[in-house]
Amino acid sequence: MNVETIYSEDNIDASPSRATVFLQGLITFFWWGALAMLLMFILAFVCSVLAMADIAHLKAQLFNDAEPLHVMVTSLSMIIGMSVFLIILKQLKKICQTLVAGDPFVPDNAKRLRVIWIAVAVGEIFRLVSGMVVSFMMGTSSLEKQNMEVAVDLRISVWFLVFAFIIFAEVFREGARLRQEQKLTV
Repeated sequence: MNVETIYSEDNIDASPSRATVFLQGLITFFWWGALAMLLMFILAFVCSVLAMADIAHLKAQLFNDAEPLHVMVTSLSMIIGMSVFLIILKQLKKICQTLVAGDPFVPDNAKRLRVIWIAVAVGEIFRLVSGMVVSFMMGTSSLEKQNMEVAVDLRISVWFLVFAFIIFAEVFREGARLRQEQKLTV
């Protein structure tokens, strides 16, 4: 029996799996979609700021049903949300690149996962605060504002996701450390 024929496929460069290629395509699709949404919200923010500056022509054409202040606060909230989403997508894209290269347990991936969980946590905290601000602004009369209760929309699933990313970051950090120790062992 010839050993070389059994292990001859080891010298062939490994190509990325179909799942990895699909994930990279999906991340790219979401990246461009989020970038388009970000630009749309920036445009809405600029238009609302101009309308608040009493440009009557712009205010009459664009803000029939909504107050420019509400549009400004909501679009600012969405700009920050889309920015957080883009940060997460950038980190995921870099993680997928290391996966395609066949080396996912690099120290940088632990840092990237840490950036992801911090971005998700900050984004969720900002979503809670901006939701309270928008709900406060929606009260039109002073009587409604006096009797208004602020509801906090705490999403446990998002905080569980943050917890899971903290664990994954630590797993990747430990995997990178073990890999480094293995390289140093003769």
